[in-house]
Amino acid sequence: MLELRSSFWSSVIVLAATMFTPSTVWAQKKAPDGTKVLLLTGGARQHHGYRDQAFYLANALEDTGRYEVTLAEDAALLETPAMAKYHLIIVNADRRDPEFKFTLSQQKALLDWVKAGHGYVSIHGADNAAPDWVPAWREMLGGVFSHVGLPDSKTKQGTYTIKIATSTAHPITRGLSDFVLEDELYYHLQMEPGVEPLATTDYDRGTWPVAWTRTYGSGRVFHTPLGHRGFGPGRNDPLKNPNLLTLVIQGIDWVAKGS
Repeated sequence: MLELRSSFWSSVIVLAATMFTPSTVWAQKKAPDGTKVLLLTGGARQHHGYRDQAFYLANALEDTGRYEVTLAEDAALLETPAMAKYHLIIVNADRRDPEFKFTLSQQKALLDWVKAGHGYVSIHGADNAAPDWVPAWREMLGGVFSHVGLPDSKTKQGTYTIKIATSTAHPITRGLSDFVLEDELYYHLQMEPGVEPLATTDYDRGTWPVAWTRTYGSGRVFHTPLGHRGFGPGRNDPLKNPNLLTLVIQGIDWVAKGS
């Protein structure tokens, strides 16, 4: 009987350890000669699955062997000497919430950092413009989601055919053809003149850009309004679609080569 009890409690301990020990799949991987990436996540709580998506993307990037990724949620880091170690920053969250909103000094620090020759990658809600965003944000991103001014940006969740631009070859779309994606579409974005989409989708009698690049000062910028990861376990993450993940990673590659 003593042996049975001992065996039972040993099994319970092993099970508990399995349940509550973080999976090694999310552990940071080394790439000593790789590009150093700051992945700034975090937005309104219980709104989107930002953290889950950030872990997934960080792991996918480090699996290439080309990147070392550091995750953060507090934008105060943007005003510190620590930024000198990074080549590019990725933002995957809508940061209009008061807890996470960029201060004016953080905005200036980030914009100056990119302009000086570093890279910036913006995914989905990272283009959600707070009312106090300085005008240079729009210049850097090429387009923003906003309810201030016109057009009044809109969203619609659904299944879309993502059409890859074929007019010019670009390393970001290399190897990709049109694909179907379940996601949240941002449309009627407030776009800057001269943006040439790398990918589009058709909805509501319009053709909407869903991926493009910019040059801001000496820095490269890639943005996709795709990538809505809902809040809660088991929710759809469009980044797990291999076509969108390829588009995003190749976008990051293009930005990294210019930083």
